[in-house]
Amino acid sequence: MDDTDADSSVSRRGFLRTAAGTAAVAGASGTAAAQEDSGGSGGGSAKTVKVGPGGSLSFEPAELTIAPGTPVKFSWESDGHNVHPDDGDWGHQPIEDKGFSFTTPPFQETGEHSYVCDPHASAGMEGTIIVQEGGGSSGSSEPAIPGFAKQLGVAASTFLLSTLGLAYFFMRYGGDFEGSAE
Repeated sequence: MDDTDADSSVSRRGFLRTAAGTAAVAGASGTAAAQEDSGGSGGGSAKTVKVGPGGSLSFEPAELTIAPGTPVKFSWESDGHNVHPDDGDWGHQPIEDKGFSFTTPPFQETGEHSYVCDPHASAGMEGTIIVQEGGGSSGSSEPAIPGFAKQLGVAASTFLLSTLGLAYFFMRYGGDFEGSAE
């Protein structure tokens, strides 16, 4: 870059073209980051089931649908519960109190996996994990967006608004300050 490039003025059109290009690149980066962790064929991060939320004798959600290869995290929110599966040994038999959690191995086979809390089975404290291709039809059908992609989207939006605000300022009030006192 020579001295003539540094001293030349920037037209409004050139500035806006550059700002629009920067915004397009930032938007494309955010979209790519959001799609990067959307999963695909299966599994992924553990889904959470609350055990005894708010002191209730229930699991929340009582029915959870997941994709094959997904583990389930059980998180105790009140005292005196366990997770006893009807079939298999993926549960947690000892009675535990608030603050305890455990994560199952990933469920690989499709089908329904029912479980109960032994001390509260007569009160109807039971749940079901449904493992099916395509996963979670319970809850949102939209893919989960990871936290870092949301942060990147917020940062890109902030940068875009700041750039547009600066462009408005220069277009409204000008940017030629060569005539100022020395």
